[in-house]
Amino acid sequence: MKPGASQMDQPLKIALSLFALLISVIFHEQMHARVAWWLGDPTGKNDNRLSWNPIHHIDPFLTVILPVVLYLSAGFVFGGAKPVMINPLNFRNPSLGMCLSAAAGPLSNFFLALVGFVACVGLYHSIPSTIVAEGALTWNGFFFISFIFINVVLGAFNILPLPGLDGSRILRHFLPRNLRPMLDAIEPYALFITMVLVFLGASRVIVPILGLVALALSGAMGPGFDDALRMSLGR
Repeated sequence: MKPGASQMDQPLKIALSLFALLISVIFHEQMHARVAWWLGDPTGKNDNRLSWNPIHHIDPFLTVILPVVLYLSAGFVFGGAKPVMINPLNFRNPSLGMCLSAAAGPLSNFFLALVGFVACVGLYHSIPSTIVAEGALTWNGFFFISFIFINVVLGAFNILPLPGLDGSRILRHFLPRNLRPMLDAIEPYALFITMVLVFLGASRVIVPILGLVALALSGAMGPGFDDALRMSLGR
């Protein structure tokens, strides 16, 4: 079965995209909690953030409302999960511990994107009909492509050194000690500041990365895949 262009396909496309997003953000948050636990902080583990049960990770706005609104208005899915609580005082080196546990999130998304890429290309070349049929992506193909792009976006966006994102916690470790309090003072307003910066175009730095991923997919898949992708995504 393959996605068509009719509005009847929209609910299933949204459901598949949300499923891909849910797997991605749960793994992302799990890795924050797991690395923190390995380094001595059990806070995330005690909050059940190592679980695959979505109840422990879902944020109604970030995980459900925002992705659906973005898909219907802009044609792509982006969102997040409830942040993992970490107590840096439990680390032997609080600054390094926060840096490593923060980096684990976006790195996990890049890992998932690579796994999805290899699986999608492998299936396409071994059983092509599982990914493309009648000139369009199958539902399997749509899921894999969504999974790859969602993880690339999550990884690339979260590693940006913007307040409240993982990248700012990584940056903090490498800043001179006298500049760290300034970053800490911004933290309570992080979400608002990040939303403003994204609105002003900060997230555009991700676009070239997505272009490279699309180019890599096209090169790995071979002739005809670009047309199937455009047809299925309504481009």
